[in-house]
Amino acid sequence: MSALPVFTRLLQIFGAAVVALSLAWWWITYQDVIGYNYLSFPDASLCLVSNSDICQLARSLCRSTHPLAIVTYWSASLWIGVAALCASLATGTARDA
Repeated sequence: MSALPVFTRLLQIFGAAVVALSLAWWWITYQDVIGYNYLSFPDASLCLVSNSDICQLARSLCRSTHPLAIVTYWSASLWIGVAALCASLATGTARDA
């Protein structure tokens, strides 16, 4: 058995975990922003994939109300998880070829 299937599986698990944690982190950070209507859900969902000035402004407006004192979200975390999932697809495809 080669190491490639194990590596592919580890990339899948890592990527899925990072994406799931990023979604949870985004929700914890932006649920109050959405709840207080600083941003609509579609506008806040753009903050999931990028960091704009409007995202920073909305987060700063409700800084004192965040649970667990979480006030920042790093959008690159989602892209790291997506990249790991894409890499797992590429290594799985390379194995099948």
